[in-house]
Amino acid sequence: MKQKILLSSLGLIFVIFTFQSLQAQTKSVEAKGTGISRDDALQDALRNAIGQAVGVSISSTTEVENFMIIKDAIESNTRGYITNYEISSETKLQNGYEVSVKASVSLSPIKADAQLLARQIGGVRFLVMYDKRHVEKEKINEFEYAVDRINAYLSEKNYRYIEKSRFERLQEEAFLIMEDTDTSTMSFVQKLGLMSGAQFIILVDGINVSERSENFDTRTAARVVIETRVYDNCTAEGLGTVMLESNWNSSGSATMTGIDEAIDAGFEKVMGTFNSYIGNWVNNGTPYELRFYQVGTFRDFRDLRNKIKESPDFGGQFQITSVNNYTRLNATFKNVPDDIAFQILDFADAIPGFAEKELDVIMIYGRQISFAPREIVVPEIEAAKEFTDQ
Repeated sequence: MKQKILLSSLGLIFVIFTFQSLQAQTKSVEAKGTGISRDDALQDALRNAIGQAVGVSISSTTEVENFMIIKDAIESNTRGYITNYEISSETKLQNGYEVSVKASVSLSPIKADAQLLARQIGGVRFLVMYDKRHVEKEKINEFEYAVDRINAYLSEKNYRYIEKSRFERLQEEAFLIMEDTDTSTMSFVQKLGLMSGAQFIILVDGINVSERSENFDTRTAARVVIETRVYDNCTAEGLGTVMLESNWNSSGSATMTGIDEAIDAGFEKVMGTFNSYIGNWVNNGTPYELRFYQVGTFRDFRDLRNKIKESPDFGGQFQITSVNNYTRLNATFKNVPDDIAFQILDFADAIPGFAEKELDVIMIYGRQISFAPREIVVPEIEAAKEFTDQ
């Protein structure tokens, strides 16, 4: 009888302990969201609920580098974090909906994903820029103002970005080292990104101002549309184009007011592009661009790709691009970022064509890793090192 009571007591203690452990791993939060449709408002509310839980999972007493990027990236993917929720209220607004929810958010996967992203992201910095070679002189002030306003937005969100003064110095240097025949904006963007050490780039590609007469032609109103292009500079991948639009303004400085309004109203869409992209790294691995100089035949790279495919740490389409003793391979990597270079070198050592050249790492820039035979000097890499070391 005493044994049964003891077993019952132990069982009760186990149940209580398990319940308390589950409680500790789950956070109940109340959150509100808005959107054009009811579903948009609901998803916004769930994202806000996850945002509250992120602050609990990543202790507020511990400094986490790139906390805002990690938080926003996790918020962008509501799947896997919300265990259950109920809608406590919903309101039809003049231009959309407002939804309030009570949600239970699982903290364990948030904490694990946050730690993974912290290792993968590293020292992320943004470069906000425009290509002044393709901007009319009378519109330069508008582009300068837009860049300043976007940098101010990044500062308010605690994102790291390249200071304008440093960008201006690097811009002049980039003009000097670029070939006269290489006038493409993409090449210019990539060179500046590498020289500045920026992993992500926001290019202000156009500012269009429309005007119309109002109040019986006694005043003129202006509407501003800003075209922004976003890039992952480490993999030379374009992430998309986002248009920022203002309302019609008839103030004395209608264009600048329109730029302010367009950025204030729509810039979250630009950051949403980055956040969704980074959030996908949790499930799909981190994208890398592997660059190889003066090494390997097509057969060698076929063998290397086959070895990469066999590794569970790698993923993606393993796209290979090759020209003039230069080969680029894009892939994703699911393990600790420092290990990718070691694994590639191990694979290369097992391939005769690579092994005889004694392949080594000559530069790591964010998620772009460059390889070449020992003792080989690659001019463009040496030039990049000179700028990034300054």
